Amino acid sequence: MDASQKNSRAFTYRAGVRIAGTVVACDASAGSDLVFLSHAAVLGARGRRALPRVGGGRRQILSTDTTLTLLGPVGDRLRAQALISAYGRPFALGDLRLEIFPSGYMPGAASLLCDRGGRRIVYSGPIGESAEVRAADALCLDARLAAREVVFPARAAAEASLRQTVQTMTAAGEAPVLLIEPLTLALSAGLALGAHGIPLRAHRAIMDAAAMYKRAELPAPTLQRFAGRLAPNEVLLWPATTPGLPHIGGSRAPGFALASPHVERPSGHPRQDVSRGVTLPLGADFAALLRYVEATGASEVALVGAPGDDLVEVLVGRGLDAYRLGPPSQIDLFATA
Repeated sequence: MDASQKNSRAFTYRAGVRIAGTVVACDASAGSDLVFLSHAAVLGARGRRALPRVGGGRRQILSTDTTLTLLGPVGDRLRAQALISAYGRPFALGDLRLEIFPSGYMPGAASLLCDRGGRRIVYSGPIGESAEVRAADALCLDARLAAREVVFPARAAAEASLRQTVQTMTAAGEAPVLLIEPLTLALSAGLALGAHGIPLRAHRAIMDAAAMYKRAELPAPTLQRFAGRLAPNEVLLWPATTPGLPHIGGSRAPGFALASPHVERPSGHPRQDVSRGVTLPLGADFAALLRYVEATGASEVALVGAPGDDLVEVLVGRGLDAYRLGPPSQIDLFATA
C-alpha cells in the first residue's frame, strides 16, 4: 500500500476511533467536539467516570435516549450536553450529514453513518442479530469476536442449553450459580429462565442493571438480591469477572457454570476455574461479520479490537483495504465493574 492510500483512510485511533478530517469521535473517553456512544456498556467503569468531562468547552455527546438512560447517573449528567437522536433521522452538522441506526447489539445500541461530501462512512460499533445495514464506502467494524473458531448457536438453542444446564445441576442436588460474562447477558439469560418459571437471585451489579432497564421501560427479569442462600428451586446470577466465587450457605454444594460468548475460546475464557459452560450469543460471530461487510459494499474496512488477522486476511483476499485499528484492548466492551 502506498502512503497516499493510507493517508486517505477514513479512520484513525486516539483514545477511541476518530473519523478523519471531522470533529467526530466514536466510543472515545476523551477529546473531539462530538463523541458518539454506540451503546451503554461500551466504555466500562473508568470510561464512564471520564464521560462527564467531555462536556467541557464545545464537546457534546451523540447517542440515543435509551443509551443515556441505561448509563444511569452518568447519563443524567450528560443530557445537558447531549444530541439525542432517534433511529433513521438524518441531520446536518456543518458539512456532515449524520444518521444513527440500530446496531442490534443491545437496547438503545446504534451505528453511525457520516456522509461527508458524498463519501459514506459507517462506524458500526458491535453489531447483533437485528443490525440494520447502510451502504458505505468506508466501514469501521467492532471485530472483538472475529476469530474463525467463534460460531454462535441459534438463540433459541442457546437458551434451551442454559435451561438444561440449570436443570442438570438442580437434579444433582447442587445450588445452581451462573457466572455471566459480559454483564449485559445476565438480563437476557434471566428473562429466558424466568419465562420458564425459574426464580432468580442476583449480584447487586445485575440488580442495578435490571433497575436501569426498568427505568428505560425495557423488559427485565424479576430478581431477588442474593443474601447468602438459595432456595431449592432458585438460580443465582453472578458476574464472572467478580474475583472469587460466591459462597452458598446451606447443605447443598454450589454448582457453577459459565454463560458467555467466550466459552469455546480458551484464550477468552474469563473463568479457568469453572469447567461447565454455555455459549450465549452476543454480537456477531466470524461469519456474521463477513456477511455484514459484504452487505455494506465498503471497499475500506477498519477492524477494532480484532483478536488476530483472520478477518483481515479474508477481506484483503477479497480485494478490500482492510486493516486493524488501535491497540487490542482499547475499548472495554465487556467490562462489568
